[in-house]
Amino acid sequence: MKSARRKAIDEFCGSGWPDEEIVLFGRAEGDAYDEGFLGIGYQQHKGPLAIYDRDKCIDALAREFATSDSPHDPYTDAVEWFDFNTAGAWVGEQTPLVITRL
Repeated sequence: MKSARRKAIDEFCGSGWPDEEIVLFGRAEGDAYDEGFLGIGYQQHKGPLAIYDRDKCIDALAREFATSDSPHDPYTDAVEWFDFNTAGAWVGEQTPLVITRL
């Protein structure tokens, strides 16, 4: 079942860009990455791209990791996970953008 936030994101993407594929991070039903979703950017010759806030994603992942039985620091694990598995991932021309705010 989709979270309310993921439903809102899907509706936003679908209504604003009905003929475009917008790749989103995370599971289709919603997860921590939804908290980091900022909106859509547009790059010439690439179309609309999802934009995520790195710090918000990491904070949300750290909260999820804090509920696990891991002996490691959840924030450190979240940074490592995000940088390698998310920001470092290439899923094609529509790979979302990750920003770090000033």
